[in-house]
Amino acid sequence: MKKQLFLQVLVLAFLFVMASCGDDDSGFIARGDGSSLEDDSSDSEGDEDSADSKSGSSSSKKGSSSSGKGSSSGYSSSRSSSSSSVRSSSSVKSSSSSLASSSSIAYEDIPGKAIAGVYQGFVGHVVMPTIEVRALTSKLEYVDSTVSYAGKIDSIGYRFSVRGLPEDIEYAEIHVRVNDGTNSTIRYYVDEYAVVNLKGVDSLYVNSAMNFIYKRVKYLVREKGLSFDEAKAQAESDLRKAFYVEEAFHDLERIDVLHDETEGGYWAATIATTESISWLGNALRTDFWSDAFVTDGTLNLGDELASGLASTFYNCVGLACLGDVYSRHANRDPIRVNLIKFFDTVSGRGACTSDRAGDVFRVASDTSASGFYTCDGKEWDRSTVMDRDMYKLDFPVCGTTEKTVIGASKFEYYCNGKGTWIEARPWSVDVPVKFRLNPDIDYGTMIDPRDGQTYATVKIGNKVWMAQNLNFKGYKNKADEDSTLMANLSGGHICNSKKEAHCDVCGRLYDWAAVMNLNESMDSVTAKAMIVDPHQGICPDGWHIPSTDEFEHIITEYYSSNTDKTADMLRSRQGWGKSVPDKDPVGFSALPCGIYFNSLNMGWAFDDWGSEAYFAATPRYHLHTEITMSASFTGIGSYDNSSRHRHNSVRCVKNDD
Repeated sequence: MKKQLFLQVLVLAFLFVMASCGDDDSGFIARGDGSSLEDDSSDSEGDEDSADSKSGSSSSKKGSSSSGKGSSSGYSSSRSSSSSSVRSSSSVKSSSSSLASSSSIAYEDIPGKAIAGVYQGFVGHVVMPTIEVRALTSKLEYVDSTVSYAGKIDSIGYRFSVRGLPEDIEYAEIHVRVNDGTNSTIRYYVDEYAVVNLKGVDSLYVNSAMNFIYKRVKYLVREKGLSFDEAKAQAESDLRKAFYVEEAFHDLERIDVLHDETEGGYWAATIATTESISWLGNALRTDFWSDAFVTDGTLNLGDELASGLASTFYNCVGLACLGDVYSRHANRDPIRVNLIKFFDTVSGRGACTSDRAGDVFRVASDTSASGFYTCDGKEWDRSTVMDRDMYKLDFPVCGTTEKTVIGASKFEYYCNGKGTWIEARPWSVDVPVKFRLNPDIDYGTMIDPRDGQTYATVKIGNKVWMAQNLNFKGYKNKADEDSTLMANLSGGHICNSKKEAHCDVCGRLYDWAAVMNLNESMDSVTAKAMIVDPHQGICPDGWHIPSTDEFEHIITEYYSSNTDKTADMLRSRQGWGKSVPDKDPVGFSALPCGIYFNSLNMGWAFDDWGSEAYFAATPRYHLHTEITMSASFTGIGSYDNSSRHRHNSVRCVKNDD
């Protein structure tokens, strides 16, 4: 009797121990949203639900891993962003985790089927991605929704491995979760899914493009009765059509989207690129997981998507804003070309060809200035202000008559009389000097009797100034020549960049000897004694080289002692760039004609063309005095030195009566 009772107690103890082993839950997988994953066989929209789960296990041989270059292209991933408190508890059993934790078996030695591969999707964030696999039936329903198989992803090449899978596993769902950001309490996740056939497969690629067709494949198998291979082929075909792709690609899990150099491979990488751009991937995933695409394989990508894609692509500086796939790709140029083709079609603008040069296109839903694009005959680029103005306004035809118009942007445009409109605000010698003058000023004229050239003049205060730079280089009639002036002028004047057309707008740049009409070899004491205001110098009779005081009187006439913004008073309305105020209130109309000087580093050189003006003045402290103004500063500078070789512009002032 005692022996029988002992045996009963022993059996009960054995059963208790076995039950305890079966309840071990030490190997749970932490999930970002803490929700439970249910079999979604009756709801194709439930596939993105996530759950805390553990890995199931079965015995098998240790799997090997290998990877190779895909022979076709294409790539899909499903992204799902979520924000939730991080959870770290689970009630789902994990027999493989239990096995590993209750024994000394290392991860590499866990028995069962093993797969390996490379994740090529949304990476490079705060926390490494996680990967897990769930077994599916032939109807792509979960074999057991409470069982998953957790894998590992390395931090360099994003190679992954998953071990402990059933030896006879065929269809499977792969889920990659990426942490897209974190703070002290919240983590933001991107979830990507793929449905694959693992029969006879031990290595594969998982990329973001596979996410787009994830739900479509499940729907075709469950609701339309297609086989897995048929459903995947149909879904990949639908994916190509959605991106207007003619080049075929098949079996996305076999394509290395970062290195495949086939046409199909580049398109697969392009599709993956759109999914790995943060905001765009979220928008596209919504479209690809919509009823329209899941049930019918149709997708209508509208103007809002086109506008967002354009903004991302054309505002991108560097690589990060175009996503992880693009930034990591071995050859990005074909992807860029494909992105442009995609945008050409989605936006409705079409390809930029030679016969469309000059066409301006506006993305319908984009009301900002950045929504305009101009075809240069080869490719589209952001439209200039002038392009946008001409698109918005019914610009008159630029025929054979010179004229100017004001655009909607308030910028001015000049018609050169040869059929071409030119934007006047940036610096260009293609705009004649007379169109740089202030049209609200009543200018006079002065004819230089020496060569017959005519200059605009303007009265500022009680002084009459030339409103254009002097362009004198010699007498019209040799009999009238001043031999001293011609000797001092010889070799002392030049056109900027040595182009006569520049002198037509800017006048000439003169050195000290030419400006002052004094011999270059004259000693400083003698020279300074000979320069007494008003000093005629190179100016015609009745006119003189301005003194520094005369330049300053222009300012004090209007601003008293405040000279902080004096350059705004003297600079021309146009020609200094878009950031310079459109003023020129006194009509001085200074142009950024630059300087010519001899530098120790560069030798003789032109500088500051289009950005600064340098005017000669009679000396104040040293022999050489310059009055300067810049596009970058609001004030006026005065520069004194002993150099006689710096070449400046000249404005003459009329002598007092």
